[in-house]
Amino acid sequence: MEPIAVVEGIVGQGKRVGRTMGVPTANLPFPSAENRPENGIYVAEVVFPDENMRREEGVLSQGYHPTLPEGEPTVEVFLLNRHEDLYGKYIQIRYLQYIRPEIKFDSREALRLKMQEDIAAARAWFVKRAEEEK
Repeated sequence: MEPIAVVEGIVGQGKRVGRTMGVPTANLPFPSAENRPENGIYVAEVVFPDENMRREEGVLSQGYHPTLPEGEPTVEVFLLNRHEDLYGKYIQIRYLQYIRPEIKFDSREALRLKMQEDIAAARAWFVKRAEEEK
């Protein structure tokens, strides 16, 4: 499958908001305008070039994060099936499917619940893709 977009770089420190909500993310700098798709939530695949092109399923958020807007815009990806320290690792993120736009929620809890829905949507997308590839 041809990705919508691809960004790559070294994972850096974020605001650690996702971690406090049980959804730790790997953060990359915001992509330049010519390489940047619409801000929002996407199904993603994370590739580890330094680890024999290992691939992991994920869900990503790109943009200004309107519910908790402190700091610069970012690309944050959550690995669906692994929890590992990615700080300092070089990764490539492939945007596979747009899920929804960024939304400003009334509370952190509302955001957390929507994040869980986004994770479920990404998991369902990967299951469907695997079934179609059989």
